[in-house]
Amino acid sequence: MDTHELAGLIRQRFQEGDPRLPVLPEAIIRVRRILQDESKGAADIARVVESDSTFSSTVLRLANSARFNPGGHEIRRLPIAIQRLGGRQTLNLMTAISTQMHMAVKDRGLQDILRRNTRHGLLVATAARHLASLIGSVDPDEAFLAGMLFDVGVPAIVCAAAEELAETDEDTCMDMLGQLHREMGGRLLTYWEMPDSFIALASHHGVEADDRPRENLIDLIDTVQFLLREKHAPEFDEVPEGVDVLHYPPLKRLGATPVHLAAVEVEMEDGAEELQAIFDGIG
Repeated sequence: MDTHELAGLIRQRFQEGDPRLPVLPEAIIRVRRILQDESKGAADIARVVESDSTFSSTVLRLANSARFNPGGHEIRRLPIAIQRLGGRQTLNLMTAISTQMHMAVKDRGLQDILRRNTRHGLLVATAARHLASLIGSVDPDEAFLAGMLFDVGVPAIVCAAAEELAETDEDTCMDMLGQLHREMGGRLLTYWEMPDSFIALASHHGVEADDRPRENLIDLIDTVQFLLREKHAPEFDEVPEGVDVLHYPPLKRLGATPVHLAAVEVEMEDGAEELQAIFDGIG
């Protein structure tokens, strides 16, 4: 099966709502509805989250992490954690968690690809959140979720076509994922009814083109990937070589400075390690 045939197969599976596709857990759908109801609040969200052991334990761990609790005051009860985080950030964290709940594939090569993709996403999410807090033009919570979701097309393809990918050699598999992950990431986030800004991010990140939306969120993720390129080069996105960092178009559009970039590099590694330990517990 070539890339064109695989793309057609996955598009068909999206159209048919194939059960192999990653789906948003019911808990996320319920929290979305709560956030649209002005008569409801943190206690209602907590009741939904408590009904799912993976969400409840992981949200609590994240709420106590240095990334989301810099004061270090331990939070032991989920309702307090959600009240402190806020409803929207809790929903963002649940969505990020859900991207790690659909990775039960049998093929070891695909398992390794998914692990590497998760690791890279955590690095990008950590750096994106910190850079967003410095430049002020992107909400840090949305930046974190963007880092977790921009390459969601990779697990989407693996989930939708694990058997077909397992039959290819590694180079062909990586080439297919590289060619298709933007389209399928955009399709998956559309399927999940995510905001347009995240759909645009998944569909257009890493490509300077005339049809690229002028979204700060996309520029932020591309800037972070450019900063990571030497130590943590992305596997599915091409990062331009021989370009001075301060002349990189997405970075220029953001207005980031050398001071911002140095601060992100200092913060990135430790934050990603902490998040990796939290996400490793998701099953």
